[in-house]
Amino acid sequence: MRIQKVDSVSFGRKPNTAEMKVYTESLNRGLNLLGKQVDVIMHNASAPAVRSENTGIGSLFSKTVRSKLIPFLKEHGFSGIQQEPDGMRKLQDNSPYAPESSAKNIFMIPLEKLASDEYGNILSRKTLDDIVKNNPNPDEVDYGYVRKSYDIALKEAYNNSKDSPEFRQFLNEQGPKYEQAAIFHILEKEYQGEEWSEVDSNLYSTADKEIAKARIEELKTKYKDEYDSFIFNQMILEKESKSSNAKNKEVGINVIGDSPVAQTAVDEWVNKDLFLEGKAIGCPPDSFSDDGQRWGFKYYKPEEIFNKDGSLGKAGKILQKKYEDYFASFPGGIRIDHIIGLVDPFIYTVASQKMTPENSGRIFSVPGKYQKHSLDDYAALIARVIIPAAEKYGLDRSAIICEDLGDLTDPVREVMKKYELSGIAVTQYNYRGKDVPPKNTIMLGSHDNQSYLEYTENLFAHKDEQDNHGAFLRKTGLLGEDTAPQNATHEYKQKYVHDIQNDKLKFITASFAELFTSPARRVQIFFTDLFGIAKTYNRPGTTNGNWSLRLGENFEEDYYKAASEGKAPNFPQAIATALRQRGLDKGNEELMQKLDSSAKIIEEK
Repeated sequence: MRIQKVDSVSFGRKPNTAEMKVYTESLNRGLNLLGKQVDVIMHNASAPAVRSENTGIGSLFSKTVRSKLIPFLKEHGFSGIQQEPDGMRKLQDNSPYAPESSAKNIFMIPLEKLASDEYGNILSRKTLDDIVKNNPNPDEVDYGYVRKSYDIALKEAYNNSKDSPEFRQFLNEQGPKYEQAAIFHILEKEYQGEEWSEVDSNLYSTADKEIAKARIEELKTKYKDEYDSFIFNQMILEKESKSSNAKNKEVGINVIGDSPVAQTAVDEWVNKDLFLEGKAIGCPPDSFSDDGQRWGFKYYKPEEIFNKDGSLGKAGKILQKKYEDYFASFPGGIRIDHIIGLVDPFIYTVASQKMTPENSGRIFSVPGKYQKHSLDDYAALIARVIIPAAEKYGLDRSAIICEDLGDLTDPVREVMKKYELSGIAVTQYNYRGKDVPPKNTIMLGSHDNQSYLEYTENLFAHKDEQDNHGAFLRKTGLLGEDTAPQNATHEYKQKYVHDIQNDKLKFITASFAELFTSPARRVQIFFTDLFGIAKTYNRPGTTNGNWSLRLGENFEEDYYKAASEGKAPNFPQAIATALRQRGLDKGNEELMQKLDSSAKIIEEK
């Protein structure tokens, strides 16, 4: 897809060493004056890899990310990377938002490191080269191929390491915490979609502990290598996570985790008695879905979350560990998916064909057994579990990003206000940057939106239609008003708005600037928008083609080309625009000159 016709190929150039020093220093000074933190949103699978190490899927632990992507992000003023939920994927489900277990996603293991001296070459170079050579699509993830190739590679790495003292120690000391996840994974493969036996269905919840113990030992013996290799993979991932966090800290970039609303399949299997029977969490009919969203994720019985005396119940302790593990793993904090599900969840009857007031509703807001009457009751999970979990690892409330898109209920609004939690404003959804409060996060779009190039193309294609024209004029008019220099003349502002309304690229430029003129202290940019990629990463409501888009090997060149064409953010230009809009250019003339000079370099064809 093209935003506009070009007569010649443009290549945009990277600033040279001396220019880049000025570029980065001026960006950081500008960001400090504006009080901004900038994160990129990029899932592991989308991370780039050089050709010789492209195994078909990305990893934020990879050599390419460490040697190329992290330095690129630092040069451009980023201080965070927000990734996807890192739980183990289900066997045939590519979505990271419906995890099999809390064990880490094995596709994050950087195979090229296993085939290096760092890991004693436990994976042969030939196996790695074969996987790279046979990769059917270097630019997108072919999950079928990745599953097969990772199975081969990780088995080889395990076989070459299973007798090592390091692994034997890890297996003895850390193995028990992965037992349930490993057994579940083995059973999923054994049954291949068929119905499980009664014993296996209730393996960790049956009253007959002797039968369960015997079956667990039987599975561990029958599938010894599968069981041990599962734990071996987690050892690798724990090492990579610890090492990556330490190296990221040195350069000033922290990874932000993502906590899905769903409990894992293993949690549902092990703790059957803790969940509401025949019920699931979802969304009621709203502007996003006329029939509501039936997610199918089980919800804990409220009486199992908190005891009558207010202490944590069995489910509450599970949630406490879940969030403590997240904050321990992610120094940048976490994004909480569907925050409403922790405050005022919508529960529906699974067997029902259609959501009605009789079979679905806000479990805490309607009269009945679980009705809550005070703000403190609604805030219980936030106040007693999540915030303390963050504080335990030295993080404050600014490290908690709450996905609060869609129709919120009053209790959710009041809880977020009381605890000063960061919500999310997506400008594609017509949020006005000027109205976003400082504590919130602003972005053009996330993993569930069109890329901004696609959005812009569609917006302009339909701008003259009767149903859209008024909204288009309002959006572009406000965008011009909010990003024009503070001291601009009336005539300048009129022309500025006219240009935004008639030139797609100037609209995009103003849209990036709005992220920085907004009061919001945190700016997040999805990787497609950062690199000017006109493709959608995930289309809600369908599974075809989702979660597979990747950043190319030549991402740096792609960025400068897209930025020179106005299709990716020109950061010094956006920051200079924000400083002028706020009147902060006065007294900072030297900084403004440096930003303007850097912006012109990025514009060079």
